[in-house]
Amino acid sequence: MKEEIDKLTGEKWIKLSKEEIRFGFLAQCIEILAEKKACNYVEMLKRLENVNMTEGYILAHYDILHTESIDNIISELSDLLLKRESEKCE
Repeated sequence: MKEEIDKLTGEKWIKLSKEEIRFGFLAQCIEILAEKKACNYVEMLKRLENVNMTEGYILAHYDILHTESIDNIISELSDLLLKRESEKCE
């Protein structure tokens, strides 16, 4: 994160690195999924990490995922989470 000043207006603003933006996207996905599944953030994070969806899917496919609507993203992630968890139990 880097604070910058607009040369024309003199206003201060914060510029995020690409990594910070990607992790912010990940956090948003976890929060919305947790709300949808009526569990807390930490529980959802553990579920996602247990089936390699944080780094192995959400961050790995950020460039494609972030261009979709949040409703489509959450629907896709929810379906994939259930699929991966059921496969892990087999």
